[in-house]
Amino acid sequence: MTWAWDPRPKVLRYRDIETGRFLPRGEVLNYVDASIDASGIAGNLLGGYVYDGTLSPADFRALFREELKGEYTREYLLGIGGREQMTQADWGRIGGMLKEQYGHLDDFIAELEAGNLTPEQIAARINMYVNSSRESFERAHYQVAGKAGCDEELWGLGASEHCPDCLEFAGMGWQPLKTFPYPGQGQTQCLTNCQCTVSYRNSTTGVVI
Repeated sequence: MTWAWDPRPKVLRYRDIETGRFLPRGEVLNYVDASIDASGIAGNLLGGYVYDGTLSPADFRALFREELKGEYTREYLLGIGGREQMTQADWGRIGGMLKEQYGHLDDFIAELEAGNLTPEQIAARINMYVNSSRESFERAHYQVAGKAGCDEELWGLGASEHCPDCLEFAGMGWQPLKTFPYPGQGQTQCLTNCQCTVSYRNSTTGVVI
């Protein structure tokens, strides 16, 4: 099957170009998770190399920055409906998120240079950076919701263990837009390890994105 984005305001979903079947939201989220998992594997491989001295901290920084850039871009494209749907504002949002992560990464590199971290600590930090890319998908999804005229949002629990913040948000039901942070943004107690997601609804039409 070949999936393509249907940009019509009343659709705004992926569908099979041959059969017209819509790609279920659960499958879209599976793609989100699979991409993040693959990026985590690549990042942890680099982490092992910097720990054993195969890579210098500076080389690790350059390579891992590229990995983060690629993952943030992939997640946003998946959420927005592909490159054809991108605007300059969308590219700017990716750039803003990456700028924030690069600042945190510089602190990480300083600790690597000082030799302060164990392999387990390095892996945990890498996974937090990679997992933060979920925010990129969620920000793009929010932009799609805006095109659909959505005015309400619902917090959905992910597959991982849930922190108290996520449990509280999930129990609140439908709320006005911007009630919740973006999953992966780091504004919940689980920080960037959050695997939850947000759905959106147009309260007039009943359309859910």
